[in-house]
Amino acid sequence: MGNCYEIISSPSLPVIVCIFLSASGHVGIIKAIGFYISDINIDLKTTPTDMGVALGLLNTVFFVPSPIIAALYRYHFLRRPLVISGACLQTLGVAFLSLATSKAQMIIFLSMTGFGIATLITCCILTLHHVAQENYNLCYGLGLSGYGAGMVLLPIVAEFLRHPYGWRGGLLIISALIAHTIPCAVGMRMKFAEVSTQRNGFKPIESSSTGPSEMDIREEGEATKCHGLGLSEGDNQYRHVDGFRRFTNILRESDFYKDPVFTLIFGVDFAFYMVYSGWHSFLVPHVLQRGISVQKTIILTFSGAVGNTLSRCGVGAITNHQFKPIDVYILATILNIGALLVDVLVVNYYVMLVTSCISAMSVGGRAVVTTLIERERASPDKFDVIYSLARCTSGGGMFLGGYLGGLVADTFSSFNATFTMLPIIDAVVLILILVMKCNPKPDDIGNFQLRNVSTPDDG
Repeated sequence: MGNCYEIISSPSLPVIVCIFLSASGHVGIIKAIGFYISDINIDLKTTPTDMGVALGLLNTVFFVPSPIIAALYRYHFLRRPLVISGACLQTLGVAFLSLATSKAQMIIFLSMTGFGIATLITCCILTLHHVAQENYNLCYGLGLSGYGAGMVLLPIVAEFLRHPYGWRGGLLIISALIAHTIPCAVGMRMKFAEVSTQRNGFKPIESSSTGPSEMDIREEGEATKCHGLGLSEGDNQYRHVDGFRRFTNILRESDFYKDPVFTLIFGVDFAFYMVYSGWHSFLVPHVLQRGISVQKTIILTFSGAVGNTLSRCGVGAITNHQFKPIDVYILATILNIGALLVDVLVVNYYVMLVTSCISAMSVGGRAVVTTLIERERASPDKFDVIYSLARCTSGGGMFLGGYLGGLVADTFSSFNATFTMLPIIDAVVLILILVMKCNPKPDDIGNFQLRNVSTPDDG
């Protein structure tokens, strides 16, 4: 209860609400298009492969621009324009999609939607990193629980609007509902650095390594440069040497040099988001192709939404103090592989209710835990770099997952083939995350050995 009171009374609350609304819009758009996919294919003369490419690009653009957005976010005067423009682009992309007359326009407008969501959520998550230090895991999970709400609410609206307005009118009205994110983005407080960091006792620019700090390296470089100019003024040789030293020092201070196994997180992200994109993009067509009615499909998405919401909130809560994020990730991966295999082998609606709930819990929980693993293992002052690079890698996985999902379904004329592919990819995810688990952060190993050595032997 104490943590809940702190969240409600802190600057984190508006950020959580903004993440929640944007996340619900993201997955809701994908699910709504899943209900409209047959109408869109007839109207725009597209195929499942085309839809896979379009949805894959939406998810790719949601991730790939993150390094650029994170770099722009470091300029304080750009933060508010970035947040507001992201909320506007998210809404306009869906509105323009309802007016599309060709496959190319559909791809462009879905990409615009993905870029808007990327801008908004990236800025909100980096803001949350500053304003919610101790409760970051819980706040992050609560914000991303919007994916669970979007999985069921917008599909219900989409199906309700389908008969009277068609897919175009349905998407136009959905864009108006998503527009509620804009006033939330406008109302966010972006001037937080001085107040919130002091309140939480957080020192934002402080390296976790035992080596020299970046300030020391910078001063040493400047001293070297001045000394070189004194020896031979106008000679560029010393400048080249100084630049090389700075570059090597940056590499040695990076998390990738100090912790080489950490680079596996990019492989984990890439493979996991292939599963994420394939499962979310083709769950509804997969269910409808098995002859299940639209009403039962909505109930099934509701089951998945419940699992998604519970997992995102639950993961944020249990990793806040009790369990390590990487252990939760391993368990969730194993559960998803089992659920996907059962879904493929057993064609039964009630079994699918359970498997979709488990898969939604696994996919949603791991989407949260991935960032928590990065934040826990990375240096505090380099989190924005690691986070943005990982999202860029994830975008490639999202595109490939959507493309391969549609291609496999097109090749075998069955979305069941797509769901046969997903557990194979998830097995690769499991292998990579187990390697990371067996090779913890070097600082953690040193601290563990230090505690064992410092414990006196009573014998």
